[in-house]
Amino acid sequence: MNIGENLNIQLASTGQRCWGEIVGLKKDKYLLVETGKNKNSLAFLPEDVVTVRCVSNNDGVLCGFRTTVARYLTEPFPQVILHFPQDIEQMQLRNETRYHCFSPVTVHHGNLSCEGMLINISEHGGKVVLAEGGQGSCVESQECPFLEDQKISLDIRPLGAVAPVTVDAVIKRVTIRDGGITLGVFVDSVPEDGTIFLEFIERCRKFSELV
Repeated sequence: MNIGENLNIQLASTGQRCWGEIVGLKKDKYLLVETGKNKNSLAFLPEDVVTVRCVSNNDGVLCGFRTTVARYLTEPFPQVILHFPQDIEQMQLRNETRYHCFSPVTVHHGNLSCEGMLINISEHGGKVVLAEGGQGSCVESQECPFLEDQKISLDIRPLGAVAPVTVDAVIKRVTIRDGGITLGVFVDSVPEDGTIFLEFIERCRKFSELV
């Protein structure tokens, strides 16, 4: 668990749930979770038992644990302090490993083209962070231009490569946080000669072993 990750908190006594964001932590001591951004925020009492779930750092690992409330704060905004869990259960949601790549990418959907960064990739999926501001940015518009289940194409530009790696994909998750947009994508198809794409995956695998 890291600062900035979203948590789903469920009260054991009532079954009510709310979303929160980790804004501070001290390992083996506490988690500080801001809940005020959610319109369905709950009020907590000290020693309330809660069940917490999250997808760790969007890397496909589902985490869950039970703990108790240490304190509940309403100022300057609603926050709940949770005792750090002694045990965290984890479940791998993906059947393959994502590799770091940090390659520039252009996302195409219809007449729309947006610049961004491909953060990680596998043979069947990846994560794209769209550029904020500047030429090619789609983030400054009032509404997110992307929806889940939309078909898109990705022109990936690996560092040092002469030509981009182009794949067709489907958006599976859209995350909007602090004005930024992150897309979780499923790789739908690659060119008939998939050698270039597989070579790119292999380079990303080797890069991931170094970081």
